Order: sequence, then C-alpha cells, then structure tokens
Amino acid sequence: MSADLYAGLVNLTVAGSLALLGVLAARGWLRRRFGAQLAYAAWLIVPLTVLAVLLPAPLQPLTTVLQVAPVAAAPAPGAIALEAPIDWRTWLLLAWGLGAVALAAYFAWQQRRYRRSLGRLCVRGPRIVAAEHAHGGPALLGAWRPRLVLPADFGTRYTPSERALILAHERVHLARGDTRINAAVAVLRCLNWFNPLIHLAATRLRFDQELACDAAVIARFPHARRRYADAMLKTQLAGAGALPAGCHWSSTHPLKERIAMLKQPLPTRARRLAGTALVALLGLGGAYAAWAAQTPRPATAAATPQVDAQLTIAVDGGAAKAVRLVHPLGAPFGVKSDDAAPAWDAEFVAQAVDGGNIELATRLHRDGRLIGEPVIVAKPGQPASIEVGEPGKPRFRVQATLALRDGDADAKPAVAMSAADREAGYARLSPPRYPPAAIGQGVEGLVIVQADIDASGGVTAARVERIEPPTATALGEAALDAVRQWTFTPARRDGHAVAGQALVPLRFSLDSTKPPSAAPALPPGALDLLEVRGTSSH
Repeated sequence: MSADLYAGLVNLTVAGSLALLGVLAARGWLRRRFGAQLAYAAWLIVPLTVLAVLLPAPLQPLTTVLQVAPVAAAPAPGAIALEAPIDWRTWLLLAWGLGAVALAAYFAWQQRRYRRSLGRLCVRGPRIVAAEHAHGGPALLGAWRPRLVLPADFGTRYTPSERALILAHERVHLARGDTRINAAVAVLRCLNWFNPLIHLAATRLRFDQELACDAAVIARFPHARRRYADAMLKTQLAGAGALPAGCHWSSTHPLKERIAMLKQPLPTRARRLAGTALVALLGLGGAYAAWAAQTPRPATAAATPQVDAQLTIAVDGGAAKAVRLVHPLGAPFGVKSDDAAPAWDAEFVAQAVDGGNIELATRLHRDGRLIGEPVIVAKPGQPASIEVGEPGKPRFRVQATLALRDGDADAKPAVAMSAADREAGYARLSPPRYPPAAIGQGVEGLVIVQADIDASGGVTAARVERIEPPTATALGEAALDAVRQWTFTPARRDGHAVAGQALVPLRFSLDSTKPPSAAPALPPGALDLLEVRGTSSH
C-alpha cells in the first residue's frame, strides 16, 4: 500500500478525531440552549468533516519551492542498486485488520446474544413481535428491516397511556432511521477500533439519540411528562445486554438526565431555528477547515506546455544536491536548501527559444542577497551547466537537463530528447519488496521481467520471462508487483515516442554488506541489471 494512502488514512483519523472532540465538548451546551434534538443533529458535523477530507485537495500556487536531496552515490558499472526497505506498513495493516475483525465478531456475538435472550418471537402486527421473556424489550431489532419487539408482559406492566407513549418513542426511532445509524456507528467503531474517542462518542451519541426521541414524544404529548417518566422507571432490561444494530427503551441510559430533560420547557421555534443555523455553520466550518488543511495539490493547466527539469546544484564546492520536477513553462519555480550554512535558494523560469532549445533563467540568492542571474540555454535532453563565482572557485554550479512536455505531466515529450531511434529505458523506479518468506529461507535469485510499455512510458502488462532458480516464485511475484508501478522512457522511432517492450533483470540477494558478485549473463537487449538487497535474519 502506498505512502499516499497511509497519509490519507491518517488525515481521515485526525480530522474525525478533532470533529468528535468538538461535538463532545459542545453537545451539553447545545442541548441546554437549543434542545436535545439539535444536540443529536450536531453529530452530523463528524461525517461532514470526514467527507471533506475525501474531496480533492486545494490547489497550490504555480510557484513551488522544493527541498533538495543529496545526490546518491554512483552505482557500480552495469548495475543499479535498489535497497529493499522493511515494509512495516504490511504489519500495521495486518494488525488493523485483525483488530477490526475481532471487534466485528464481538458486536455480532452481542447482537446474537440479545436476539437469543428474547426467546421465541410471536407476531403481533405489521413489524411488531412479542418476546417470550419479560426483559426482551421494548426495542427495535435489526438495521435494514427493524422489528418492534415487545416484552412478554407489555400489556400488564404498562398502562394504556404508557404503552402509547412507548410505541410513539420507538416509531420516532423508526422514522429517523436510528437503527441504521447505530449499525453504521458499529461499523465505524470496527474500522477505528484503535481510536478511544470513537468508542466514547458512540455511547454519547446513543444517549443523545434517546434524549432526542424523548423530546420528540414530549413535543407531541406535552401533558404526558409524568406518565412518560413512570414508563421509564418500569422498564427493566437487566441481563438483556447491548444491542449494536437496533434501539431499545433502555434503563441503562442515565435516567436522571432523561427525567431532568422532561422537566425542561421545550425550546421556541425561533430558538430551534437559531440552533439549526449554528449547527449548520459549525458543520460547514469544520468541513472547510478539514479540506483546507490538506496538503495542496499542484495547479497545472492541461493546455500549458511544461518543462521536465533535472537540476544538480553545488555550492562552495560542497556535496551536490539534485532535484527533478515537471512544471508549467514560463512559471517560476524555486529550489532551496535549509541545511546549508549559510542558506541559499535559486529561482528558475524556463522558456522555449529559437532552434528548439530551452532557456533557463536563474536567480541565485545567498542569505537573501542576490549574487547572480545566469541564463542556461540547453538542447532538450542534453545536459548544460553554468557557474557563478571566480574561475576555479565557483560559489554556485548549476547543471540542468531539460525537456518539454505536454500539459499532462505524464504525457510523452513534446520535443524529442534525441533525434536518433532508441529503445525504452528506466525513468522512475521504486525498490521492490524483498519477500519476508524468501528472506527467512535465505532465497536469492535472478528474475527477468518482460514489460509492455506504452508511448507515455507506463507499463500496460508485465510477465516473468525467467527465474533462477525456478523455485524462487516469490521473487518473481515481488518483481512483477514493482515493475507494474514503474515509469520508463518510451522507445522512439523517427523522433516519436512509440509503444514497445523492455527486458528488466532484477537480482535479489541477501547480506548487503558483502560486495556484489559478478553480473550474470543477460539476454540481448536487456536493460541494466537492478540489485535488490535484503537483510538476512540469520
């Protein structure tokens, strides 16, 4: 799973947690000022905030500043070393999945235990059943087609007016779809089992749900407050257990607060409207804040040509720094280094000029002071460089390899990097994952993958051509998973990018401390050998 997906999951968790904290802090005040139904509606702020994180991130300005990284040490001739990192995300994902399954099984057991505690159910009307035992209700059982479950002594325990109030309460649950909401909350608790906030919030939401139903019934029967409280006190659900997918008239909810709410006057229409507007503003404000807090995505226009720039910058004879980016032609972009003392930065603007060349205008600053404005004119795909400073002691040395591209950053180059025909080659690689089972068994080997590459450099298909030894199938699967994600420079015919194929050799070896062995015999036309190193557990 990619790092971007993990970052997205973290953003969802953080945004949801902050929204939960806000609702937990405000619900009591909202209930006192605007009524229980508005406090229950305030929980909508949480899904609104989470959904906002799923929207496309805001656009960043076209002027970008990138932190540069040191140039990697040159690999041995004929081989490119790819060190396979430890994929800790796999173990994290496994732990998350096991926790979610375990909690889901627990909720299923609770639901089944509650259903079995009811005993035999007898139909009493449309979607109304009577339980065999006295402690089995009143409740709505189920999420998608809930049934109203009445206890065996429903007709004798409650007076006719109390029965009418209880049925009105459950019908409010049914009309609002509260059983579905509770089932959805149970699913979210499974997916976020590691987050204690969601478990706390789930219990508070169920309580606010009951208070909102109480308020709706009292609004309909304003003179029945005493009878309603008496019905609450008569309800006994001891031993019935929790009901994850459903709603029950439960004395397990804090009766003191529910009865205290019955004594409060109902909010006026004006107060309810003001509370609705406030909750709506809070929901929209939270959603906007969550959306705006995302990492901005690059703003590129599809119709604007772009420059593919590979830059290497050396300062005061120190270690070279390198960066690569694709940026709109004519728009400034910046590169800076905060780890240098003193700090420096450079601003670039690329333009197409006569003769099919590319001009790169540069402004170089050191400690915020402009020290030079050199201009580099380069042929597409061919390196060019310029120095600023005294001869033999340059303060800045900038080397650039430039190419023009269409507006789509993944499109084929608009200007040929070379007029000669050529085969496909490597462009962007990510290290394959050395299979843990192969590491544990000490398996090493050579895998040759044949990749079908389209005219934009993407891999459309990949298959294993050869494995040595033939039993190392896990290495072949790891190689295929990696190659399918890579980007290649496409083959060129008559100056145009075309679809083609490439043979990719990957050698998996353990104990990266030992020097690499001699390169194996490769088939004609194969690309450079890639070394995938793993760390042996022995």
